[in-house]
Amino acid sequence: MGVTALVEDLKAANEDFEFYPTTSEMLAAVRTDMLEIYDTGCDETKYPRCSVLDIGAGTGSALEALTVGKKFAIEKSQRLIKEMDKGIYVVGSDFESNTLIDKSANVIFSNPPYSLFTQWAEKIILEANAEYIYLVIPQRWKNSDVISDAIKARKAISNVIYSGDFLEADRRARAKVDIVKIDLKSGRKSYRHYDDNNMSVDPFSLWFSKHFKVSTHETKQEEFQRKASMAERMKAQVSHSNELIKNEGLVKTLELLYHREMKQIMDTYLMLNRVDADLLKELNVSIENVQEGLKNKIASLKNLYWQELFDNMGVILDKLTTNSRQQMLEELFNQTSVDFNAQNAYSILIWAIKNANSYFDDQLIDLFDTMTGHANITLYRSNERTFGKEEWRYSRTPDGLDRYKLDLRIVVSKVGGIKVDTWGRSPACGLESRCLNFLNDIITVASNLGYDISKVERPDSLHWASNVKHEFFYHNHTTGKQELLFDCRAFQNGNVHLRFAQSFICDLNIENGRLRGWIKNGYEAADELDISPEIALPAFTKNLQITDKSVPLLLAS
Repeated sequence: MGVTALVEDLKAANEDFEFYPTTSEMLAAVRTDMLEIYDTGCDETKYPRCSVLDIGAGTGSALEALTVGKKFAIEKSQRLIKEMDKGIYVVGSDFESNTLIDKSANVIFSNPPYSLFTQWAEKIILEANAEYIYLVIPQRWKNSDVISDAIKARKAISNVIYSGDFLEADRRARAKVDIVKIDLKSGRKSYRHYDDNNMSVDPFSLWFSKHFKVSTHETKQEEFQRKASMAERMKAQVSHSNELIKNEGLVKTLELLYHREMKQIMDTYLMLNRVDADLLKELNVSIENVQEGLKNKIASLKNLYWQELFDNMGVILDKLTTNSRQQMLEELFNQTSVDFNAQNAYSILIWAIKNANSYFDDQLIDLFDTMTGHANITLYRSNERTFGKEEWRYSRTPDGLDRYKLDLRIVVSKVGGIKVDTWGRSPACGLESRCLNFLNDIITVASNLGYDISKVERPDSLHWASNVKHEFFYHNHTTGKQELLFDCRAFQNGNVHLRFAQSFICDLNIENGRLRGWIKNGYEAADELDISPEIALPAFTKNLQITDKSVPLLLAS
């Protein structure tokens, strides 16, 4: 979508928070300067590999132009967040209600609203957990004592690397701007690496000393007990808030409870301001320990509330296969350092939905590939290539293999089978964990293709023995009966024999072909796979895709 049309959308949604995209010339100037600090590794694109946080990120186009490393964004407009690439992690929404001290990146970039540039610049400079800051701000910044004092407080060095305007920009403006580079390393030698930030002044220490005017060490057991107590208290509060959740939604309820607990923590620490400094010295109260204690309590509280949110994301996570679920959870938990509030939660949920849809497609292809074998496939009608047995040696798929379908009956030899250790013992259900995951993944993909597996027996609830058949059923809402989805025999040699329902294997073959670009529509699928159009047409684009409305957590936003 063009900038003009996007601006009209933003105005209609009342989300035009002075959205003026940075010009390509400005971004080139920043990228060139960054390349003097951070190398490109083995990348020939001449983009630095450092991590960048863009505050007021818009559609994320600046991040794409600045780095091939990790990309983080703070953006208030949900409309713009939906335009971002799925590789961009949204770590905050409303900048003014977020802190930056817990958001680590090598570089912070911002093209702030010019009506608020002084406030934004001060906050970014004082709180930035980064090595360098690049600000696109009006040239009158030089006259701001607020910005000057913030730079001094961080013992930083500033200089202008570019001056220009937006007269030729996609969205024009008359402002004359500088790109100000702020070096928070204060001239320390750079070794062109991406280790922990090496700042002259720690932003948390600066923030702490500003808020707590006070001039004890916790054991591991005490820390464990404190965190357990916090978790128990939070769970109790949520369980007693059913009416509030019903009226306001889970996200806003969690936000209310989080802020209530955070206020209690802050009020407790602020009470130290009332204690006589000499008494604190006599009690051997260490300001460093108090500071570290507060930092840990804030982090623990955030983690607890993000965990509770993720625990209630079953509508997404239950649709993911084993590997996809693990990848998404890792990405989600990487975001738990950000402030817990409703806007941030909605932003992360949007990111989760966007990425979940990609996972749904990728995991179907991955499952299809896992089941691909010499005796398991039939080539499309138009595919005249042949592959000899020697090309399938060592369990590898021949180079150039494409445009094929899976058969009704297949044998899979690389997912494990009946598990027996050297002493002749087997686990409770009898299957290797890899095999359990594989069978559960088949059930998950079937569910995403529209099969009701809500009453299916899970593989780990059964007792498995070599060459003993187990059947898995789905509920057919047309006939009102339980019908076979697939049956399975596992063997001690690691092989798994599967027989699928005709409808399921057709759906799987069609969607795999569509996602890979092998077939373009239902009629082409019918011709290539030798099935009727009546079967092929409904199956085309059948794989699950979710939207905001699929997630009840977002409905209350």
